[in-house]
Amino acid sequence: MTTAFRFPELPLEPIRSGSSVLVTGPGRAASKLARRLTLELDPEQDEGAVLVSTSTSGRSLAADTVAAYPDLEMSRVGIVDATGRADIESETAARMEAVSSTGDLTGMSIDFSILSSALNEDGITRLRSCFDSLSLLLLYTELRTVIRFTHTLGGRIRATDGFGSFVLDPTMHSPQVEYTLKSICDGAIEIRGTEDGYEIRTEGLPDQPAGWQPVDLTV
Repeated sequence: MTTAFRFPELPLEPIRSGSSVLVTGPGRAASKLARRLTLELDPEQDEGAVLVSTSTSGRSLAADTVAAYPDLEMSRVGIVDATGRADIESETAARMEAVSSTGDLTGMSIDFSILSSALNEDGITRLRSCFDSLSLLLLYTELRTVIRFTHTLGGRIRATDGFGSFVLDPTMHSPQVEYTLKSICDGAIEIRGTEDGYEIRTEGLPDQPAGWQPVDLTV
């Protein structure tokens, strides 16, 4: 049995390999949580990460990652700049690709495969991935296309025993959109702001803590 993915710095129990989760919440909180799920690699496992970003350029995302995780081997990280600006960093150990526009879902899928294969060739067989965000994709293309994109990548994650997170800001969409995208994933993690910080709760993921749990997003 493939080892589950662990998140020791978050109030989550291990999540089985091959799982995709929809991370929902307003503003940038969901994005920050999804990055933590992806970039806090398990030192006991040979893990790598691929991030697809529609809002933050590749250059900025690489710099933010180095600042937040100075001990992270950037050679284990792949970044797809899906902002349409193709602002990628050449002087970094991270692998980087860029698509011509935020609406180019085919290009994102291809670049995701390229980076995943490159990391696999380096012996990294366990991949965490983050797609930030589906909300911005929905501004550029229709829901049916985004559903197909999410379903395809979720199938790829399942087939390779990886872990994937898809970010959605529910304040930008109808409840039906959130429900539809949630049904494609294996579960969901919701984040909300409180007077003291942030809390998260899970849905559809087995063996997780019940109810809202405090979480620190200051990393």
